Amino acid sequence: MSSHLFDEETEQALKEIFKTFSRPVKDYLVVLSLKEAMEHTHEHEHEHEHHHHHHHAHFSLKPAVVEECPTCGEAWMLATELSKISNGALSFEIVEKQNAKELRPRYLPAFIYGTNGLNIRYYGLPSGQEFAPFIYVHQYIATGEVKLSAKVKEVVESIDTPLHVKIFVTPECPYCPIVVDYFNQIALLNKQIWVETIEALELPYEADMYGVQAVPYVTINKMEDYDEYGAEPVEVIPGYVPPEQASKVLARAERKLKRGDTSGKK
Repeated sequence: MSSHLFDEETEQALKEIFKTFSRPVKDYLVVLSLKEAMEHTHEHEHEHEHHHHHHHAHFSLKPAVVEECPTCGEAWMLATELSKISNGALSFEIVEKQNAKELRPRYLPAFIYGTNGLNIRYYGLPSGQEFAPFIYVHQYIATGEVKLSAKVKEVVESIDTPLHVKIFVTPECPYCPIVVDYFNQIALLNKQIWVETIEALELPYEADMYGVQAVPYVTINKMEDYDEYGAEPVEVIPGYVPPEQASKVLARAERKLKRGDTSGKK
């Protein structure tokens, strides 16, 4: 039976990737309410186009995490579909927000990848360009292999200060998935580093606070500020940079924090 989310070709490509898994991976998917997520799927199947325009223009004063979850239904569908296609290589434990306190989701839907540190997340629906890095991160987790250069690994592994990285992306941005992909790998190498990808069209709250004009846009924050939306970053990476440069910025952020200089200015 073919899925209704993926065409044949994509489904085959996914199956090939899932075959490389040397162990199964289980994510958490945090939604507002299970009942609502399951009802949402049917409601929105027909007004998909209209539905997407709705949140391009959605600006709310409160973070989406406390308000609502427009794509929880689609996220639940994606999770269900991938569990099926992967034949259990990738599975999802669906958790309602009220039971997810210790998972600390900052937005919904929250895909919290099945790593030891639970330190890599995706907020929103991983659609468009963002679907590839979403799949790849599971492959890195399942195989225990990353593609970063020895030089980048060395810098990343030397960091021993907790850092909170926020990557703002949109589904059509061509450079975003590259940045997301290498930051996910960085966080796999060092669980002191928390990496969150935030789909900024769907969840514009913090992108607005940071005045994000173009994506990718990365902020590096102190871990103590994790729960503070729009907290002042220690470092910012506006636009695309290669992983070598990004790892140096992480190291610089750590040096600043060790010196007690926490302002985001150079």
